[in-house]
Amino acid sequence: MKNIPETNSIRDHSKEVEARVTAIRVSPRDCCMFFQSRTPALGEMRECWYCAWSAFSDNKNLHAQGLCKFKQ
Repeated sequence: MKNIPETNSIRDHSKEVEARVTAIRVSPRDCCMFFQSRTPALGEMRECWYCAWSAFSDNKNLHAQGLCKFKQ
């Protein structure tokens, strides 16, 4: 299990993602232990908004709901 650094995330979805059957609804500031950055960056935020597995319909709205599409 990976250690997740402290963030200002709203919810940690690690257990849901681990046991999921379908995509999980997430908010931009949510997180989980399966985070994978979209692009390499210094000081990146470990939040769903920046995760390669997330899909948000409105890429400019930080309050949008998205889906986590992590595949094990």
